[in-house]
Amino acid sequence: MPNTSIHLPEFQCIDTRIGLKYLNENKILYLKVLNNFLERYENYSIESLNEIELQNTIHTIKGLSATLGMTQLSELSIRLHNKEVSFEMQGLLSQTLESVVNELKNTLRKEEKEKASSILIINNNPDEIDKLMEILDEESDILLALNKYEALELFDTEEIALVILTTEFNFLTKHTNIGKLPTIVLKSEGQTIDKNINKYLHIIEQPFEPNIIKNIIKNNINY
Repeated sequence: MPNTSIHLPEFQCIDTRIGLKYLNENKILYLKVLNNFLERYENYSIESLNEIELQNTIHTIKGLSATLGMTQLSELSIRLHNKEVSFEMQGLLSQTLESVVNELKNTLRKEEKEKASSILIINNNPDEIDKLMEILDEESDILLALNKYEALELFDTEEIALVILTTEFNFLTKHTNIGKLPTIVLKSEGQTIDKNINKYLHIIEQPFEPNIIKNIIKNNINY
């Protein structure tokens, strides 16, 4: 559902039409994801990465920048993906990323308030993401991962209180960090899930009833 009353800033480095199109015109979600990107890369040092770390970073940025409409950063990361990166190209990537981060810092209005416990959504279906965003409490700090790489990186850098994922990403519940957290698995018909993976596991059949998810979150997160 489009958020027509929400104002989006005008960016030079970001084509908001692309990001909104991917996220079903959900401006609230788009702004949250942009803020997540800013927090992740605000103090990130491309120059300090070794070759493997650099390629992993390029891979992650390639997916995020394309989704969020960061066209110049996306085009550069696509060119560099799976290629040997020269010192000059590494510097260009660092400068391009810095330009995006600086614009986000200077343009987004970030309210100074204590954030609530974070809920991580691991999903790459825009319709499902949109439905979840509609039912989650506005006080919740929402993090979004579109693939397993982004999910694992967020677990290394953020404080996660609860996870919502689909059966496509159910294998992540075996990860040490995720296995200790309250986790909601949105289960499709005919799929099976090992309930012994996580004692805090909540399995919900799709299509799901919003109040069920709300009650699970209420009982597992203290704001």
